[in-house]
Amino acid sequence: MRNRYVGRSLLAAAVAVSLVLSVAMASPSDAKVVATTQLPPGGCAGMTGPEENHASIRLQVDQPAGDAQLAVDEHGRIAINGILHKHATMVDVLDGPVTSSDFVLGPPPPDVAAWAASWTTSLRPPHLGSNTLCARAVRDPKRFARIQRSFTVVDLIPPSAVPGLTVSAITATGAKVTWGVATDNYGLAGYEVTVDGGTAVRTTIGTRSYAITGLSPSTDHTVSVVAVDLAGNRSTTPATVSFTTTAALPPPNPNTDLVIDPQEGYATATWHPNLTGDVKYQALLDGVPWETFPLDQYCQDASGNPTSPCTAQDVISYPIGELAEGTPYTLKIQALSADGTQSRELSGTFTTLSSPRVVPEATVALISTESSRCAMLGGSFYTSPSVRGQVPVPADSTQKFDGCYKATNTSCFGAARPPSNNQVLKCADDITHVLYSVAPPGRGPVISAMEGTTTTTTGGIAPAYVPTPVMEPVHWCVEDPIECVEIIETAAEAGAVVAEAAGAAAVASFLVVAAAGIGLGLALGVLLAILWNPTPAAIGSLIEYPIHFDTNFDTFDNWGQGDGHWISSLKTYAEVIKTTKQVAAQQSLPFAWDVTNDHDLKEAIDLACGAVAGRPPNEGNVCPDNLTVYVPGGTNYRFGPMQDTGMHIVYALGNGIPDPAGRSAWFYPAYSQGGRKARNNPYNYERNWYDSNSRFNQNACRPADSASDPPRPVGKPVCDEFPFFSTNQAVDLSGITASLRAVPKPEQKSQWRDLGGFYRSCGVQDTDHFVVLPIQSWVQANGPSFAFQVNQGSTSLCLKPRP
Repeated sequence: MRNRYVGRSLLAAAVAVSLVLSVAMASPSDAKVVATTQLPPGGCAGMTGPEENHASIRLQVDQPAGDAQLAVDEHGRIAINGILHKHATMVDVLDGPVTSSDFVLGPPPPDVAAWAASWTTSLRPPHLGSNTLCARAVRDPKRFARIQRSFTVVDLIPPSAVPGLTVSAITATGAKVTWGVATDNYGLAGYEVTVDGGTAVRTTIGTRSYAITGLSPSTDHTVSVVAVDLAGNRSTTPATVSFTTTAALPPPNPNTDLVIDPQEGYATATWHPNLTGDVKYQALLDGVPWETFPLDQYCQDASGNPTSPCTAQDVISYPIGELAEGTPYTLKIQALSADGTQSRELSGTFTTLSSPRVVPEATVALISTESSRCAMLGGSFYTSPSVRGQVPVPADSTQKFDGCYKATNTSCFGAARPPSNNQVLKCADDITHVLYSVAPPGRGPVISAMEGTTTTTTGGIAPAYVPTPVMEPVHWCVEDPIECVEIIETAAEAGAVVAEAAGAAAVASFLVVAAAGIGLGLALGVLLAILWNPTPAAIGSLIEYPIHFDTNFDTFDNWGQGDGHWISSLKTYAEVIKTTKQVAAQQSLPFAWDVTNDHDLKEAIDLACGAVAGRPPNEGNVCPDNLTVYVPGGTNYRFGPMQDTGMHIVYALGNGIPDPAGRSAWFYPAYSQGGRKARNNPYNYERNWYDSNSRFNQNACRPADSASDPPRPVGKPVCDEFPFFSTNQAVDLSGITASLRAVPKPEQKSQWRDLGGFYRSCGVQDTDHFVVLPIQSWVQANGPSFAFQVNQGSTSLCLKPRP
């Protein structure tokens, strides 16, 4: 999603990118080859001292002096110079992966004899902090000189001011600020937003907007934004903007008494009818036609009961659903008279509420920016605040800043960055020992579930939510130049950070190997070759795979690494089994896995993976990495009623056997915010397309004999459709008309809340694909909805059930 579907192909691509970057970061003449002489071997490898000069050749490095501190210039480069013996030629100056062989020669110092020339070059150091430089010179036929210098690189130049700071969507309690891209001589880490001088909130470089909430009506506020670079420098002059929140209620208007109650994923608008002029209403959301409906359809009395006919004492209570959480909207209600002309107009603005994320956005931003800084400071690994003190730090490590460490021995690990499919390293160093120590007991992928634990006496699932974090490393690389660091964090944090990184990669200077690189599970097995001894699985589907619902996934080690195909399908299966067991135990639900529903789950995963791959389910389909999976329930994730709605999704997907077969594509829809895919040309569908479009007059919610009646008779169930209207397959966009079913009215808002929470909590953006995985037995047991993210290292819940 959003370039998130990198999978295994990113491994090879990362290698190619790193090679390209290594060449691109050097000067144009870096490819020079001295063909007639023997070059100094392996840079400065094997030297027993800081200098190695032949008797007939001398080389001197004046800057940097040993243990000196050099500051990068406005271009992010450092200047290096020295003097050279006559008849000698400079070969290159190396600093890790960065090489310069473009030298400017000048006269030698006047008071130094036997020197032929002074030399000067510059390069961009691979990272801030401790660096080691190697200068090499050569003289025919086989004489050379080498000098090694250890020094510290600092960045003293702050980023530019943040451009284009603007404020929009001002309401009585909040607003939204956006800004442009700041620049820096070496590299940005992110931005800090401060409201009225309060605590700064960090965003990543890929996030250049911030929603302000919790303000009071009719009050003045000032927002400032600064850029933060990888050295921790901040913009010298903050960008600022001021605004005033609107009044608590709109100005008096004799034509409107519109009141809007926003919730998570939906809102309810109420107003009084005008019985002398109102015959029907047309709702527009952000200027786009949303629904047209008759006067009586949403009329109710003071007790909230539906009424027909509608009287002057009643109110119109209009629900607006499948909205994005935490988003400002403008609602306009046009009252139409009997001849179709507009008799009056009501309008108002609102912002939907936001459910709390499993991992707060501020935490994701902090981890992302600090890990970028750690990489550019030459750190080996970074621990998130939630796991500090729980991760062993090698005794000889150097702390760059809180949570960021440089280990002395990273040779084995560094040799596999970026990793390739065929690398198997039978060695260990400080970093691999750290990763091994936080690996799960079975040395397989982290299956986070509710972050609970199994009991030690029976092996059963503990009935409580146990806040014991399971840890997951993520491989995080920053381009220009490419430097990497291992982030060790909770599984939930890993899923959120990978999603954030994938989005940032599209707009910023990130190369995120992330979940396709060094995670626990499969990727750690690639590094150490000590985790499994699997047998290649010659099978055609997950149904045939030797794994069952009573498997202990904390110790299971047959994850299909032998042929590399089954890891993500198995993790999807394991996450569903583990989460449902834990929630069922915690909530005392009448649910237990058996052979039948175990088979149904495997078949549903096979079908879903086939939809992802665009292939029929009998062609050996397997799930790729980097998926977001939504499991609908008999209640929503907040335990609101959703039994009929959940069963409708199960039914629409054929109880595991889609009929017609084209419905299998419904396993893999993409988010279409506001239903714009259906609304835009050439479709132009309204939200109640099954009522307003004559093509669908006769359907499951509206029999043919009621065509002359109100579309949804007062007091009757509402109509639910699947695929969801907020996807790219709603209505008949997939070539098959969406499945319709009447469901109880209370379930409508429960589903809207479920979808709004899913899209926000799991970071599903407009046009992002996701998997819908219905489990009939789970819905029948009134299990709650949940959702999780699958990457190569782990699975992690992003929509977590919570009463």
